[in-house]
Amino acid sequence: MKRYYAARAPWHDEHMGYGGNAAMEELLGPIIERVDGLLADLEVLELACGTGNWTQVLAQRARRILATDVSEATLSLAREKELAPGVVAFREADAYTLDGIPSGFTGAFAADWWSHVPRSMLAPFLEVLHGRLQPGARVVFVDMLPRDHPDLTPYRHDDEGNAICRRTLPDGSTFDVVKNFPERFWSPSPVPARRRSIRTGPSWAAGS
Repeated sequence: MKRYYAARAPWHDEHMGYGGNAAMEELLGPIIERVDGLLADLEVLELACGTGNWTQVLAQRARRILATDVSEATLSLAREKELAPGVVAFREADAYTLDGIPSGFTGAFAADWWSHVPRSMLAPFLEVLHGRLQPGARVVFVDMLPRDHPDLTPYRHDDEGNAICRRTLPDGSTFDVVKNFPERFWSPSPVPARRRSIRTGPSWAAGS
């Protein structure tokens, strides 16, 4: 996954239709409306921030954001985005370990990350994230639902049931990526029992 997104970084924003913060807010308006206010005035840990498009959105709402990604290639592009002064810091970090990331965050956010997590890694990932949050912290995951698109159509499943999609980049290189779409009626079964609440929607899930 790290190799794929590092290689995809130069084309990512164009491929996704992101053309700056105003365009991002318009393109994803219905989703932003659903999560708007959930992370307002919180100290937010953003996971897998990629090229920083959702970071721009969060920076208009959160008190402070530590935006993390495992790929320096994507972080370098994220740092070039127009961001609210003094609100955002970036750090290279693996979402599965969060080594070097402090604790005490009152919120966490990830977009289009949940579906890339292998089934066997989901519970360990959530435990690591929990260790970086204050009690009662609010966590928001935004992700895609299945649709008819070559990039989103699994061509096989591995031994543990992960859906594998094959992605082809503009330079012709190909990568196999995990894409486990959240269920239409999402089950919180992988979430640690100490969670307080779960709220779900057509293309999003929020918890605290």
